Amino acid sequence: MESTMACKVPTIVVSGVSSGVGKTTIAVGIMSALAQRGLRVQSFKVGPDYLDSMHHTAACGGIPSVNLDGYMMGRQVVIESFVRNCQASRADVAVVEGCMGLFDGQNGHSDCGSTAEIAKWLGAPVVLVVDAWCLSRSAAAMVHGYASFDPDLHLSGVVFNKIGGDSHAQWLKDAIASTTLTSSIQVLGCVPKNNTIALPERHLGLHMPSEHHAAASSTLRSFIEAHIDLDHLLRDAHAAAQHHMVPFPRLAPTQELSPVRLGVARDEAFCFYYHDNLHLLELAGATLVYFSPIHDTALPANLHGLYFGGGYPELHAAALENNQTMWQAVRSFSEAGGLVYAECGGLMYLAQKLHHEDLSYSMVGVLPFDTSMSPRMTMGYCEATPSNAMSDLLRLPPGLTLKCHQFHFSEATSQGTPIEMLDDSGHGRGWKGVIHQAFDVTMERPGERRSAPEGIVVGATIASYCHVHFGATPTLPRALIQAARRRMRIASFEPSATETLGAIWATKLPEESHKPLTKMLQGVSEFCDFPPWLVDSRPRLSRSLITATTSEAIEAQVQVFHAEGIRELHTIDTQVLATAQPDVVFTQDACDRCSVTDSALLRALDNAKLHATRTVLCRPITIADILNQVSLIADVVGESARGARLRESLEARLAAVEAQVANAPRPRIVGLESAFPLVASGMWLPDIRLRAGGEEALPESSPGCAPRRLSWDVILASKPQVVVVTCCGKTATESADEIERHLANLPGFWDLPAVQNSHLYTVDHDVLSRPGPRVVDAVEIIAALLHPSLDILVHGQSTSVLQYRGPHGVQEGMARHFESVKLLVSTSPHETLSLPRDDVWTIHEEGPVPMAAHVLVSWKHSLLVVPGDGARPSDDDSSTIWQFDSQMWQPWTGCTAVYGEDVPTRRSNHAAAVWNDILLVFGGWDSQGLRPLGDLELLDLRTQCWTHGSTIGEPPCPRGNPTVVVDPQHARAFIYGGWNGQTRYGDIFRLDLKTWMWTQVVDQGSTRPSPRTDHSAVWWPLRQAMVVFGGTGNAPLNDVWLFDTTTESWEELECSGMVPSPRTSHAAVIHGNTMIMTGGQSHLGGTSVLNSSFALDLVSKTWIRLPQLNEPLCRHSMALLDGVVYAYGGYNGTNATKFFQSWAVASEKETCATIESTGASKTTSEAVSWAPTTPLTWADIEADEEFADEVDEINEVEDEEQPGERYRLLHRVACERGYRQYVDPASGYTVFTALFLKERPCCGYRCRHCPWGHKNVPKLGTSADKAAAALDW
Repeated sequence: MESTMACKVPTIVVSGVSSGVGKTTIAVGIMSALAQRGLRVQSFKVGPDYLDSMHHTAACGGIPSVNLDGYMMGRQVVIESFVRNCQASRADVAVVEGCMGLFDGQNGHSDCGSTAEIAKWLGAPVVLVVDAWCLSRSAAAMVHGYASFDPDLHLSGVVFNKIGGDSHAQWLKDAIASTTLTSSIQVLGCVPKNNTIALPERHLGLHMPSEHHAAASSTLRSFIEAHIDLDHLLRDAHAAAQHHMVPFPRLAPTQELSPVRLGVARDEAFCFYYHDNLHLLELAGATLVYFSPIHDTALPANLHGLYFGGGYPELHAAALENNQTMWQAVRSFSEAGGLVYAECGGLMYLAQKLHHEDLSYSMVGVLPFDTSMSPRMTMGYCEATPSNAMSDLLRLPPGLTLKCHQFHFSEATSQGTPIEMLDDSGHGRGWKGVIHQAFDVTMERPGERRSAPEGIVVGATIASYCHVHFGATPTLPRALIQAARRRMRIASFEPSATETLGAIWATKLPEESHKPLTKMLQGVSEFCDFPPWLVDSRPRLSRSLITATTSEAIEAQVQVFHAEGIRELHTIDTQVLATAQPDVVFTQDACDRCSVTDSALLRALDNAKLHATRTVLCRPITIADILNQVSLIADVVGESARGARLRESLEARLAAVEAQVANAPRPRIVGLESAFPLVASGMWLPDIRLRAGGEEALPESSPGCAPRRLSWDVILASKPQVVVVTCCGKTATESADEIERHLANLPGFWDLPAVQNSHLYTVDHDVLSRPGPRVVDAVEIIAALLHPSLDILVHGQSTSVLQYRGPHGVQEGMARHFESVKLLVSTSPHETLSLPRDDVWTIHEEGPVPMAAHVLVSWKHSLLVVPGDGARPSDDDSSTIWQFDSQMWQPWTGCTAVYGEDVPTRRSNHAAAVWNDILLVFGGWDSQGLRPLGDLELLDLRTQCWTHGSTIGEPPCPRGNPTVVVDPQHARAFIYGGWNGQTRYGDIFRLDLKTWMWTQVVDQGSTRPSPRTDHSAVWWPLRQAMVVFGGTGNAPLNDVWLFDTTTESWEELECSGMVPSPRTSHAAVIHGNTMIMTGGQSHLGGTSVLNSSFALDLVSKTWIRLPQLNEPLCRHSMALLDGVVYAYGGYNGTNATKFFQSWAVASEKETCATIESTGASKTTSEAVSWAPTTPLTWADIEADEEFADEVDEINEVEDEEQPGERYRLLHRVACERGYRQYVDPASGYTVFTALFLKERPCCGYRCRHCPWGHKNVPKLGTSADKAAAALDW
């Protein structure tokens, strides 16, 4: 955007007819002479050269010279840079030195990248420098050509350099005046040849100023002053400036954020930096901290990133090698994941060795190659497209192309051989041994446009030979600083900030393949309890001194502390804080009871010697402030894009609620945050109630108001229609207790309209009273309470909301009559929180036995392996359930079975799943792998007792390799696919887990997947659907199908992104709205076993690639437990393995369903289990005095008769006393009583003790009706 401001700085452009004419000497001399006159001279250099700019800076008294490159920067950026730097230096005059010849640039058909282009953009007169050593009258022809070539160019005059003497000078002047073609051109000076003023050169250009004789500057200045008409130059420059106005682009303002400390290597070895690059890094939020890899022994403290420019490391290789403490510090910084950006010479320093003039020098050793000096020069402009690895690291937008420059004599080598690989035509196709390149580079060559991989990305280190001018791509400096921010260590003493961090990190960006660095959160306070996946494993930095739990006791304890002079109610563990070494700390100063105060934190940081740590104060008072806090925290941690997406989602949800309640009646509502003392809630809570469609009943209650103590009379007078109590620090249940204890006995309480009409509610404190993203959940919850007829959706995890539904006027026991409120809970697509946390799969200790074609399931807080094929067919462990709990594997050797049943059946390639405390196992192949199985076996996981499934209805036919998914909300399971060795199946069977009845589902749609086996299936609660991926039909598949159980129809998902290759025998789990899939087999030659991992966002239907498994696997199994995906066993192409590995993700979210506010209603385990936890045993009989005589009688009978007598006594007592099972002391089997078994239909399995009295009943027919008819005797 352009403003009306203008730049009128007099400007001179010094150019030459070609390189080598002495234009740099002339330009530096002019700069120095003008500065000697007392003018502030701002110097510029056309093109990408670094060394000339150093001489400019020295000549202008330290005012930095700035590069203006038309090719890399473009017109707008050139003008912006010119104006900004002239204003920054308060320049009286600007001198621009050109590059090469006046019209030389990027190509031969335009002036792109030339000095002429820059002069026209700036409207500045040009001084043409001509090497006249071998010229006389021909000089006029040359000058005429330059003056007439481009009529839009203003030639101020000519300077003849290297003349032989006065007569030679006159000859040249006469030549210019001799023809009308050049007579109007001013000869500004004739400079005699003088070797003492010439600037020396070497392989990359001129020597640096520090290496040039100090007296030469004074000599040059005097020489130029004496031989060039500087006054004419200034007059011409002033005249041009008066009529040429350069528009001034307005720069984006910088944000007040904690600065990123960026270490910049700057000394004799590393000196090639564009001044604008450094400025733009500062504009992006960096504090530049300069250090010398040659002279400093350590990196500066508290750095968040490193920047190595180009230079001459080869000339200082010995000094760099000898400074071991420095390069070890750089290596440690890189290996620890610190951001490092290196160009050219920086790449050489980060390599293993530097080879120069037959000597080798050890360098940092971060990169997997050496560099060697070569006589071959690589020079030119180029276009560089960041690689996927670089784009992922810096989160660069797709399609970004950088205009760069390369100029180097070194090359990457290994054992003296260049590592660049060439194709048959000699074009580069990558660097050998480099997994992730930095760029695809296309050099600007006439008639040639071929790209080649270049540079390297290792971890968070980027190194390349490309010199990038950030001005042309401001995205890059911002991305670098954002990436450094993401690596800043964080501590949080404020629960709302911690919650916001979790929500930001859990927000998914479109088509992302990178993961947030949640590990940077180094510690949290005691009250930071959400989200659990983020905070549970974090060190606790503070503890509250308040130990009381009731309102009265808390108030009394606080008063005691104050009386004793204790004002800080939290202790900070400075040792843990010092270990955490946070760069940024989130805190608050609103409530000294809820969290550490800002002043206490500052003292703790000082005691921990964390003087550079910045604090971010969180103190929102309205919902608008909370949304702004989301953006602020996201910016602080370098997650601006995630923060913007999260905020957009939250604002959309708020807008949806406000639209729903816009025309609804607004009930009068009172919100309380304490019952003792009586405190009306303030700050953002009135905002919540207003946005939810309520009207504040209390006077002076409005968004942003402070909480205040009330008299009971004020509440009575307000006559609220709704009362919501959210006691500080308490759950909804605890708030109900507070109401009973402190409010229910107050006069007029039972007469309040809210109480009369059962509109008295309590809500968990952490949702309503914490100013984080869940405040939007709170708006939805309150809106749902105020307007129950509107079907308000409540997003996020379930929250406890209770409503009083008891008798009126009865205080005692009142809290017991608060009941859960049913809310319509939904997970928004914006909250697909399948959040990767680990970069690689973590290898654990090996599992107990090699295994494949098994099933891994999660139950409570442990993993269970339902065995399959062992390492040997005769392996005794192949029928043993193994449990992984507390980092240990243990076998379940005590499993029993229902009396008379031969279970479990040894099998492999079966399906298994857990429902409540029951393990369901179906199908598979027998122990020899020859016969498909069709039976259902069940294991009570609490008592470890097996039984056959007592089902009715026609079950699936025997099959191996099927899948099973469980819908826990509706208590049903679905079996899909598989095969019997000849036929592949595409049928679906539903098993009702309450009636244990099988039903074949007839899909109602017009499309369906092909029959298949060795596929995967997961249950997606949000859509109440089964999701099927891959498997084998006539060949391996990679299609994705969704079976909607509501409509009983199939839908094929058309997915985008990094779609996996076709595969079979893979494994999959679901996490929130994301399906995670690993391994498999392609059957395309060789072992064809795969180690790839992918995730499918089921909402956006987008695949992304995940870290690879640590070895190829198929016929393995996966399970999700406590936010971690585990993979166990499998076939690696040679044999079964006991490989055990895991990969951490984030917490799961609630799925769409009408549920109780405290969570989804579940059928209790007792209602479905056949094995209660306390069966009657013979020891119970012996310990009961009532049966002492009968026990004595049994002990006196013959030994062979005693087991039967004990059995009969146990059976009788169990039935009389209501036991559902007892343990046969002779066999150790658990036996069921008719009391329990009659709760279900007869299984029809010819049971020895049928509770229905049936004897030798054959297996029943195909429907429940037939079963009922057959058994109705």
